[in-house]
Amino acid sequence: MEHITVYCSSSTRASKRLHDAAEAVGRALATHGVTVIYGGGSIGLMGALARGCKAEGGRLIGITTQRLVELEQASRDCDELEVYDTMRERRRRLLELADGVLVLPGGLGTLEEFFEALVGRQLAEHGSPIGLVNIDGAMNSLLLMLDDLVHHRFVRASARDLFFVEDDGIVAVERLLRTKGGLVDPTKMVPSGPD
Repeated sequence: MEHITVYCSSSTRASKRLHDAAEAVGRALATHGVTVIYGGGSIGLMGALARGCKAEGGRLIGITTQRLVELEQASRDCDELEVYDTMRERRRRLLELADGVLVLPGGLGTLEEFFEALVGRQLAEHGSPIGLVNIDGAMNSLLLMLDDLVHHRFVRASARDLFFVEDDGIVAVERLLRTKGGLVDPTKMVPSGPD
């Protein structure tokens, strides 16, 4: 894999352990020669990821919006910074560039990105493997929600096969790099729509 998109929080209120884990993921990806694609932020887990990547001499491509640039949240460490008008355009580009996707803990934006990638994989719109990094159980509620949706038959159990979960960011990087993408046969996944 040459390009891995990492979704994560820009919140500065997340724990030091989460920030350290994001930085370690950035370092690990750079060490493997992977170009890191991310939301272009300079703060929170995004900033930690970017610093880790650059500390190991890695290549970093930021995808952001004009509004976030105006709020001075765009990182100056990016080798390339693409600026779009809307979050929708930003999300499209983040996924478009990905050979693989890593999802670190985050808030509403990170969840939106995860679900967009997951539904896209379910509908065979892309073949990028997806890894969810559940550091300190920060994504437990998301996993429980997915289990509940499967229980109530809104989501097929096979949707859980479209991504993997690891508690450790370094392990997740190694696993993602070993994972083959491949498109999912939509006739086996979705009888009448994405839900």
